[in-house]
Amino acid sequence: MRIAIRFLLLALALVSVIPLSGCDAVANQPGSTPASELTPPVPEEYQAVYDELEAEMAHFEVTLNETWDHSLAQTTIATELAYANGNIGEGLLSANIMNYNRMLLDMLQATGVKGVVLAIKFPLLKPDFPLSSEYLQFFKNIMAECRQRGMKVLVECGAIFAGTPYSPVEVDWSNYTTGTFLQGLEDQLLLIAEEIKPDYLTLANEPQTQEALTKLTITPTVWSDFIASTLQNIDRSSGLLVGAGTGTWESPSYINELFDMQNLDYIDLHIYPMNSNAIYLDRALNYAIEARASGKRVTVSESWLWKATPAELGNFLGDTEKIMNRDVYSFWYPLDARFIRAIMDLADATDMDFVSFFWTRNLLSYLDYDSTPHSLTTAEYNRLINQASLGNLQKGELSQLGQYLREALNSRTNS
Repeated sequence: MRIAIRFLLLALALVSVIPLSGCDAVANQPGSTPASELTPPVPEEYQAVYDELEAEMAHFEVTLNETWDHSLAQTTIATELAYANGNIGEGLLSANIMNYNRMLLDMLQATGVKGVVLAIKFPLLKPDFPLSSEYLQFFKNIMAECRQRGMKVLVECGAIFAGTPYSPVEVDWSNYTTGTFLQGLEDQLLLIAEEIKPDYLTLANEPQTQEALTKLTITPTVWSDFIASTLQNIDRSSGLLVGAGTGTWESPSYINELFDMQNLDYIDLHIYPMNSNAIYLDRALNYAIEARASGKRVTVSESWLWKATPAELGNFLGDTEKIMNRDVYSFWYPLDARFIRAIMDLADATDMDFVSFFWTRNLLSYLDYDSTPHSLTTAEYNRLINQASLGNLQKGELSQLGQYLREALNSRTNS
């Protein structure tokens, strides 16, 4: 199953967001308004998907409650810093972008978010890559803004989405071998550790996504060797914590050797689809338990509810854009909030260090199903949701989901 291909589409929203010219479970949470008072009914065409996701969520909630004493961990709750994602390319160097990032950081801080994920894609910082020194300075400036606000920062790398409609950056991956790609990635990671100095640096995640983007073959053994090599050479003098991991849907063969790898501080997970009986959430739970038993910390640098049935996951390659377009609608709010609650509960149950939610735009806005045309292209859907999100950012307004997150974080603080 080629679920990793799903991430070939993530950068679309991150690119189009920059205007280069501009349930019952939720209702029961402290301080939240019952979902029935906030959201429209589920459209008939999505009822089966909604029901399936509810069943998957309920299954995981039962599993988690059987293993958790409901104590709270000191987890840093974070989000993706959307306006600083490396897939945007030269848009990061535009006149307004730093101001958008400052506004977003201020809003996140007011919401109670304590950290951000910064995606610095390879080969943006490669010395011979166009504008590499400007990109390096941009990310150093972003780090300074985060430091001013006391935000924890996790940096993740990986191949940029060149060669797809979802990033304007051009990279000819045919010029790389597996060896030169991984060596270049290692060099960029060493530079980040030396120059940018985040709190957490994830050396590698989603190996099968890297294969899909670059068309290179990266076996589990080669993957582990790359991580071990980078660990030997990286500068930790700033107090940097270094980790690696995988998407929960990917082959476990890519993560098995990491649990016992010396000098690896944390295991990093990406969590999106749940699958039948929430088997991918169960896998995340098991990975976290194994990591903690091995003396390692645990982070989740990406998570969001992937709105697909198990049957659709089986045809992932054909259905990816259609599935991703579903995220924009407000009727998903109760499930999105319930998923956020489940991931925070997972973090508490396994004493995670850091957990981040990916679609920052939905913390700012949704689209109404009835008033939105249903035959738009992916670019058009993303343009609408991103315009709405940026508008709310400028007005200082959160969506229902953003308000839910704020209340959940406030409840944690006051516990």
